[in-house]
Amino acid sequence: MLPTTALYLLSLVPTFASAYTWPSPQYDALEGLLYEGRRSDGSSLASLVHPCRKRTGTLASIAAEWLRFAFHDMATHNVDDGTGGLDGSIVYELGRAENFGLGFNQTLSDFEAYPNKLVSRADIIAIGAIFAVSTCGGPIIPLSAGRIDVWQGGETGTPEPQQDLATLTESFRKQGFNQSEMIKLVACGHTMGGVRSSDFPALVPPNAASSVPVIDDFDTTMAFDNAVVNEYLNGSTQNVLVITSNKTMASDLRVFEADNNSTMQGLTDESVFQSECQAILTRMLNVVPTSVSLTDEITLLPAKVSAAQLTFEQNKLVFKSTFRLSQAINATVNANRNVTMFWCDKYGDNQNCAGNTNGALSVSKTTDDPNLSPVTLAMGLRFLEYNYVVPISGNASIAKFWFSVNENDGSSPTVYNNGGSGYVLDQDQILFVPMSSHVDVVSNTTIAQTYTNRDATAYTRVYTLVAAVRDSASPSRVYIDGTDVAVAGFPYPVSATVDLTLNSSIASLEGYSFYTGQMQDSGVQLTIDLNAVGTAQTYTQTFMATTLLDNTPYVAPGTVTSTTSTSSTTSSATSLMVGTARALAVAVVGGALLCMFL
Repeated sequence: MLPTTALYLLSLVPTFASAYTWPSPQYDALEGLLYEGRRSDGSSLASLVHPCRKRTGTLASIAAEWLRFAFHDMATHNVDDGTGGLDGSIVYELGRAENFGLGFNQTLSDFEAYPNKLVSRADIIAIGAIFAVSTCGGPIIPLSAGRIDVWQGGETGTPEPQQDLATLTESFRKQGFNQSEMIKLVACGHTMGGVRSSDFPALVPPNAASSVPVIDDFDTTMAFDNAVVNEYLNGSTQNVLVITSNKTMASDLRVFEADNNSTMQGLTDESVFQSECQAILTRMLNVVPTSVSLTDEITLLPAKVSAAQLTFEQNKLVFKSTFRLSQAINATVNANRNVTMFWCDKYGDNQNCAGNTNGALSVSKTTDDPNLSPVTLAMGLRFLEYNYVVPISGNASIAKFWFSVNENDGSSPTVYNNGGSGYVLDQDQILFVPMSSHVDVVSNTTIAQTYTNRDATAYTRVYTLVAAVRDSASPSRVYIDGTDVAVAGFPYPVSATVDLTLNSSIASLEGYSFYTGQMQDSGVQLTIDLNAVGTAQTYTQTFMATTLLDNTPYVAPGTVTSTTSTSSTTSSATSLMVGTARALAVAVVGGALLCMFL
């Protein structure tokens, strides 16, 4: 009988193969942020709110602020003409009466560094709301993505506590919600957080002896639960928007009793409350302009390839990749397991594994803390990451790669090969070289302004970027398209094109010459597309991050083992991959690679 870990991995292969094809850069970026809680350089969005944190200084619930931010962004929607919704317009609306308060500005600061070319600010706001609900014990809200950012404010009309019931009801109708749904949205939104004295001093008197705002919570728990409902119904509520003597400001009371408490009474069971909140908050996050179509749900990839890159490090051509597996939190990792990466040469006698297949074990393994993302923690999962760095000959290059997981218990290895076709590298003609690239952060007052959308009050990042171009490409032009939307306050998106020139001071290596150029950026998350215009086509390497560059930790390449192939193709030959996996395992047992088994 297979061990639990092996059975778990085998059960996930069909789902992985049928639902996803690599490469999918946008899906990968969204999936990584949602389930790992971080972007590719390790910067963690989830850690700002998880586990159900209060903000330093104000002691406000960060989760409540994030959820409120998403609602106020969505509330610009108008079902009558299809405009507005969750589109990132909130960042331009913070001067309005309905959006005042320190929490909005602090939330904006929380999110500023995370949008990029493929992940919109509106998608970041949605992911933040999902984290907020999950980290405080609420349901997992499914994420559909593809929201499109706007660069100006939307309509007014977000509900305010002084408004009468008719005005509140009409506001929610324009957003697309009926009376019962309005009640559920308010109850689900007000299970966390409260009213702050700095925002509504007439409702919550400030403490004259303290600079910290007084917060009157909506209920007696920080958790995402139905205490807000039951305390309201049994008369013990502390919700100031219910019990205030200033009836003009008792907006929650007006909303909750709008149908004689019928909807609230239907939420007294905790499981019903969680289910209804999951449904209504999912709808809320999916309110977008009618011109926008959202993706299918971004589901967790049980086996995922990331950071796959052919590049140069310390004057050596290397291929780097990370392979991530899911693991139940309470399951013990099989200490005898090894995970092998295999690949085929692109050129030469062994092209497409016609002669030999290459293989290597990981140079390191990381067992991630399950608290990386509150979503993955709620699913009872954690990740194991196997990291690979292998030397590559320029004459052979690399055509495609795949992975084999061998539990070393007598069972057949599990092969992950991208649905049968392998993980194919589409080109090796132009490569980004992060370790040879560099960034300087300078004050805008010290250098000349080079384009009109520069923020004159902030800092500019000056990137010196290096690309390696295969000599056989004979490029007539080498250039970079750069994009950055993570600019403080989101005044504009940065978009620039820079030509690179041949740098004769860098010696050619493995049939590649090196090109360099400079790009200036006022944001904090520049991504680049590299282009080499050849005689027959333009070669492109897309969506390359610039967050680490020459401060990337160097890891020496691992040892490569070559095994004679028995077939001329690996596009669908799973039996060959399994046989090669066994052959490599036999080849290294008792040898120098034994210490690398994980």
